[in-house]
Amino acid sequence: MNIRAISQIVSELGEGPLWVPRGNCVTWTDITRNVFHSADIDTGVTKSFHAPCMVGALGLTQSGDYVAATQEGFAYFSADGKFSAVHSFLASDMRMNDGKVDPAGRFWAGSLELSFEEGRGSLYVLEKDGSYRSVLADLSLSNGMGWSPDAKHFYFIDSIPGVLKRFDYRLADGHISNPVNLITFDTSFGVPDGMTVSSDGMIVVALWDGGRLEIYEPCGAKVSEIRLEVSRPTSCTFGGANQDILIVTTASQGINRTVEPLAGKILTITGSGLSGLPTHQYG
Repeated sequence: MNIRAISQIVSELGEGPLWVPRGNCVTWTDITRNVFHSADIDTGVTKSFHAPCMVGALGLTQSGDYVAATQEGFAYFSADGKFSAVHSFLASDMRMNDGKVDPAGRFWAGSLELSFEEGRGSLYVLEKDGSYRSVLADLSLSNGMGWSPDAKHFYFIDSIPGVLKRFDYRLADGHISNPVNLITFDTSFGVPDGMTVSSDGMIVVALWDGGRLEIYEPCGAKVSEIRLEVSRPTSCTFGGANQDILIVTTASQGINRTVEPLAGKILTITGSGLSGLPTHQYG
């Protein structure tokens, strides 16, 4: 496998990698700096867009703009970075964290309390008609999510207890049911953060303070891991013309970059043998 940084940008808390095929680029957020970036995956040429608040995650819309999970709730960004609030409903000591568009075009995002107070977070869905609803409550650090290739299951990580849950998922209305604790992590070896699902259903999880990605079968059995030269990978997705490039966001927060020069950079991994599905688009 080959691992390289694709941009010179160093994020404090890089998160939410999003493959944008039209521009051959990956977009990601730097949550604590109120900014998001977009880099050409081949040349590394990067554009940066400043936001009026923290942005936890972005989803691609059918028009090429972005739907966003923000400090206050949900918003839109135009492709050139113009901000428009949609729903502002979170308390001042809360923010959205990770978010993803589902196979039907809805945008899912979860919240957390800024000091990670347990049980304050929730998971929300922004429907295609612009309305929103709460799906789960009593969460602590709402994080990675994804769907099985057949759209029958929804995966969700709450990082503080260190559990990845699997739900039955109904594509027609986005209803989730029958939660199962599919993977329980030993957080002394890394905290489960963001995740993605491969085209053959493998679950790929980034381990904060674990310095690696872990790969699991749909049944929850660990298959392998990919070691990284950063201790705080935050999330991952697939991109590239054949969807066979793993893209990993990382954090430099609390890291000595003399020891970890790649910390905070966005990385690509080729030769993993895995590939992903096309980017789901909101709407």
